[in-house]
Amino acid sequence: MERQQQDDGIAAIAERWGDMVLEDEEDGVDAGGAYEPAPGDGGGVVYSVVGHFLTKKLIKVEYMRQVLASVWQPVFGMRVTELHSNLFLFAFYHETDMVRVLEEGPWSFDNHTLVCRRVPAGYLPGEVKLDTLDMWIQVYDLPLGYTSNVVLEQVGNFVGTFIHCDDRRVGGPVKTFYRVRVAVPVDKPLKRRMKLIRRDKTWGWVNLKYERLHNFCFYYGILGHLEKFCAKARVSGVNREHYPYGDWMRAGQTRGPRQVGAAWLLPPVEAVPPQPNRLPTVVEGAASSDDSQGDVRMMGAQCEPEEGVEASSKRRRATTNVDTDELSRPSDMGEDSGLKNFFMAGLGSQTRPIQ
Repeated sequence: MERQQQDDGIAAIAERWGDMVLEDEEDGVDAGGAYEPAPGDGGGVVYSVVGHFLTKKLIKVEYMRQVLASVWQPVFGMRVTELHSNLFLFAFYHETDMVRVLEEGPWSFDNHTLVCRRVPAGYLPGEVKLDTLDMWIQVYDLPLGYTSNVVLEQVGNFVGTFIHCDDRRVGGPVKTFYRVRVAVPVDKPLKRRMKLIRRDKTWGWVNLKYERLHNFCFYYGILGHLEKFCAKARVSGVNREHYPYGDWMRAGQTRGPRQVGAAWLLPPVEAVPPQPNRLPTVVEGAASSDDSQGDVRMMGAQCEPEEGVEASSKRRRATTNVDTDELSRPSDMGEDSGLKNFFMAGLGSQTRPIQ
């Protein structure tokens, strides 16, 4: 009986409210005229940047805050808020601090690339698309007559979405490479080279290198993971030496001291060990067996073609590379994880061309 009464009550409610429509929720409120920028602690404007790291690993938030703040050094300070797992809001209190972070990237923490964008006024951080990464691309092997901004823009759009050229490297004598700022898709393989079709329909390869290129897969060319954690790379049966991608795609990868005097140095001559009741034999030009300062030693240091493009005819201390157009990346700082992460954040890995 009780069960029957409950069923009758539910049926009565359904009959009464079955045709109800929540029209009130669809009406909306026009609040455009009441918009005000978000104020900061001192009453100023807050400039918000949302970002996430290209990794599936857990980000140590407090450590990340310290590292990025040390690298960015915002003059007016910053705050970092974790919105949810691997999504962070970076609040700056002066526009110049925000612009520097956006224009001088990409940055990284623990070698995991940070993809970030400014949050437009009136939008939620979660509504901002984080599907491209602004990077400097170095363009090599451009033939004479094809080094104009028009051609470089075509190269940028081939790699991703063209942003602008480095005007310091356009015009004047022929350069070893030219720099283009490009929004690179993070979910597609990196471009290794581009087929350049000349005016007479002959063609040649234009090779590409990426500045501040952090973790990426040598098997797929995708940003954000390594080939040693790639399931398809493991089962492919291809040796790592034959992967389509490699360190050669990173700009400024020459490390270690150069053998400046190696062309004139002879190999070291080993001293003859002393014999009993005999004086050690002295070899002219060689160090004696107990002269540790005399032994001077120098510390020494493709794939399926992409589609073609028909071209229009119109800080950390770095050691100088042999090619004066680029600087070599500094070596790691040993086992000091704090310093290592500091430089992995992007401060010292930018290749800066000679003007």
